[in-house]
Amino acid sequence: MILRHLRYFICFAILGICGLPASAATIYSDDFNADTSANYNLFVTNGAAAGPSGDATFAYDYSTAPASGGLSIPVAPHTTDGSTKGLRLRTDNLQNAAAAAVVGATEIVTKTLSLPSSYKISVDVWQNYIGGASSITSSGSNGTTGVAMGIGSAGTGLQYIAGNDGLLVEGFAEDGAGANQSYRVYTNNAHPNPTTKPYWAAGTTSTSATFSNAYYTAVLPSVAAPAAQQTFSATQGGTTKAGTLGFAWHTWTITNDGANVVWSIDGTTYTTIPVGDFTSAGSQVSLGNDDTGTGGNTTANGQLLNAQIFDNFVITDYPAVPEPASCALVALGIAASGLVSRRRRVA
Repeated sequence: MILRHLRYFICFAILGICGLPASAATIYSDDFNADTSANYNLFVTNGAAAGPSGDATFAYDYSTAPASGGLSIPVAPHTTDGSTKGLRLRTDNLQNAAAAAVVGATEIVTKTLSLPSSYKISVDVWQNYIGGASSITSSGSNGTTGVAMGIGSAGTGLQYIAGNDGLLVEGFAEDGAGANQSYRVYTNNAHPNPTTKPYWAAGTTSTSATFSNAYYTAVLPSVAAPAAQQTFSATQGGTTKAGTLGFAWHTWTITNDGANVVWSIDGTTYTTIPVGDFTSAGSQVSLGNDDTGTGGNTTANGQLLNAQIFDNFVITDYPAVPEPASCALVALGIAASGLVSRRRRVA
């Protein structure tokens, strides 16, 4: 009896080891420490004059002091080598958008991805903006811009709030987008809200996508801008409003398990969208910065402080495959249990 129980114990113990978190295979990664712009298509809305209204800067040193063109941002949470270089996106900072019907956007999109039916995308994001007269509690000119992350794109044009060919999720750094949703979803140009689609984890009320909802304020406390930004410009004093994403690193994740696409920030689920609710034109992934209107801020401080920073962009398979070593342990466990059983029969 004791030997039989021992055999069961060994089997279940080894199977438990195999069930530990497995290593995910990396499909694509970019830490933006070098100029990898050749791997992406860049799309920017045109300005009122000739040329684009925004830009993308690869290998941007975000830790540099503002007086030297940086933002004094600390190292990103998933950086392992101490590097403080990343991707900077700006929109409607070089000039205003071309026409009233055109909202500003700057986007990079992968060129040659071939994704499996299930995958996981993650990226560290810092959202920066110029504050009002003396505080970042509300944004100043052109500060109401959001970070957008898209999947299912053909990669041949802008995937932004005014048009997309897959699925786009977007979050804003401050409260300016509150009335129009702080946490948005776009499915093939449609812009659902929580009262029409049950996507949002915060609920199905008119405020379930708004920063002031308790679901968001519970996980996003008020924060201050980096001290060097406060010294550099009087606009950077005060603190953000709870429930907003500005002035802190946050890890954005999109997980597609083949049935649903889950958007999470720092491990908290924001939305869950069935894959049948949108059509993918391709398998490319986009990172973007979208304005909510056509205005801009072309002053020196506005160009510097209104910026979105990305670091540690990684795509892996999902779910992760078991570690070979773990499976080998299972085999050893089975063999060991068989040996125990044999010894019992011999006895």
